[in-house]
Amino acid sequence: MQSDRLKRLPPYLFVEIDRRKTEYGRSGREVLDLGIGDPDLGAPPELVDTLRSSLDELEYHRYPSDRGLSRLIDAIRGWAREHYGVSLESDEILVTIGSKEAIGHLPLAVVNPGDAVLVPDPGYPVYTSSAVFAGADPVRMPLLAENGYFPRFDDLDPSDLQRARLVYLNYPNNPTAATAGKEKFEEAISFCGENALLLVNDAAYSEISYEERQQVLFPLAKDAGGEYIELFSFSKTFSITGWRIGFAVGSPEVVLALARLKANVDSGVFSAIQAAAASALEEGYTEITGRIIDVFRKRRDILAASLRRGGFRFEIPAATFYFWIEVPGGGSSIDYCGKLLEETGIVATPGIGFGGYGEGYFRLSITAPDYTILKAGQKLEKLGTSP
Repeated sequence: MQSDRLKRLPPYLFVEIDRRKTEYGRSGREVLDLGIGDPDLGAPPELVDTLRSSLDELEYHRYPSDRGLSRLIDAIRGWAREHYGVSLESDEILVTIGSKEAIGHLPLAVVNPGDAVLVPDPGYPVYTSSAVFAGADPVRMPLLAENGYFPRFDDLDPSDLQRARLVYLNYPNNPTAATAGKEKFEEAISFCGENALLLVNDAAYSEISYEERQQVLFPLAKDAGGEYIELFSFSKTFSITGWRIGFAVGSPEVVLALARLKANVDSGVFSAIQAAAASALEEGYTEITGRIIDVFRKRRDILAASLRRGGFRFEIPAATFYFWIEVPGGGSSIDYCGKLLEETGIVATPGIGFGGYGEGYFRLSITAPDYTILKAGQKLEKLGTSP
């Protein structure tokens, strides 16, 4: 038994990838899994130590605050001041059960049935599913290489734009690893202001940056006058995807709407986990994230070198832990990823799984041990770009 909403959704790509990977592994062959972006490093010891000590706090075992632990809210305010030069008020911040939960709930809080939600293509599938669950119509915005994988707002159909209520951006981007500078964010802020749209940026990968800190939305949007919200994830920043914790920064009225929705459907993040995240923001943040980034930078460079020697076409990522690579010969991304698995044991994600404009590409993730990255790179180099 399924609701009509579920029937409107395409199959969740990662479930099928996992099935094929498991089937391949049962044959006894080595699997080199570069498919899903799930960091393998484990939680930094500083967070684990704080979590352990926080377990003795009896108050933390009761229902957490709807808006988030006050210590964590204050730590986020300090993080915003130190790293982005922005002073935030408490009513501009909301602790979430990871950024995925916030993406899934946001349209339920701010969109009405029949509205349109503008989603990037290729893009994280939850943007589309969240719109469907809210009874809205997802309208795809093509992300093309020639435009730096940024939407061309002028190309949107006026009839779609008239019904639109919300636009999703995602920079640094999954799956393309594209980044957006100040000029692009200002373009989006202006467009949304002119069209009375809520501007949303999924900034889950903002802190995984290799050469310089990436531009994010809230320092530009906070005083621009329009409605906005930006979603951050400790999952990627601290390699704690299983802990399920993130936060939102945005216009007070938008943050309040999401908070009211969440108050009716969840009970917040375990306070001991919030305390651990707060401790990492309060002290040692740059050192902790620096260690994590150093690992991913090393893996990025290993894989990039192998891909170049193999003749693959790609841009080296400046942020995130994803490589967005052209399918040799421009064929089917599903077929090519099947070939990779059968001939090399490498698990890759076909671009079509992120939307129609992802066809012709495949994604590799560097959230696997160095050995796996090195061996996969050697196999890709040997395979080369033969169709």
